[in-house]
Amino acid sequence: MYDIVNLSQDIYTGAPRFPGHPPTEIEFIATHEDARNAPIRPKDITYAAMMLHMCDHGPTHVDAVSHIDERETAPTIDQSNLKKFITRGIAIDFTGKVEPKEEISLKLLEDELSSQDLTPPNAGTFLFTGGHFRRTYPEDSYNTDYPGLSYDAGNFLYRECGIVNIGQDAPSIDAGINTGEMTFPCHVLCRELQCHNTENLCNIEDVAGKEFLYIGLPLKIRGGSGSPIRAVAVLNL
Repeated sequence: MYDIVNLSQDIYTGAPRFPGHPPTEIEFIATHEDARNAPIRPKDITYAAMMLHMCDHGPTHVDAVSHIDERETAPTIDQSNLKKFITRGIAIDFTGKVEPKEEISLKLLEDELSSQDLTPPNAGTFLFTGGHFRRTYPEDSYNTDYPGLSYDAGNFLYRECGIVNIGQDAPSIDAGINTGEMTFPCHVLCRELQCHNTENLCNIEDVAGKEFLYIGLPLKIRGGSGSPIRAVAVLNL
């Protein structure tokens, strides 16, 4: 019997987001109470419905290549190969081994892979957490207190190992220190190699040190530069 670990954050008003992106807002446009009190109402049933206002890079989401590649040939999310979102995956928890906002070095990455006997899967997904980022900061505030991969670490995973998607439980896979300086080395790699990255995940610590099937299918947003996803790790297949 297989196990499923949820990797997607809740979608709610004021959910975490990258600085500069619009906030997520949810509002009811119809409630059961409104329907019950309406002068004209359906027979035997009431209904509820909600309006979702969110950036395609707001909640747990994947970036399309077109997000960071201005060329007309860059695939939008609806043009992206779905095979890249259902892959073998591994995860590492760097908690206690890296400081807030710090870059995760190639040496630290290689040491952790070796000590945990993990091999990045070719055409697969690599997930990581630094343990510093908290998803409970006040609504509409920004937080860049998270580590991220250095260029060398990202280059090793994407270029040498053949990883097609890297994900973290923070608003960026680049370190907070890079965000503050407006440099995005891992996103540059995604542009160069036409790869994906996934942000605002959760529960990565629950699959750290393990191999699993990663599923993070995007919505078919026409011309989308990214998409919210429902990400899961499937264990013990």
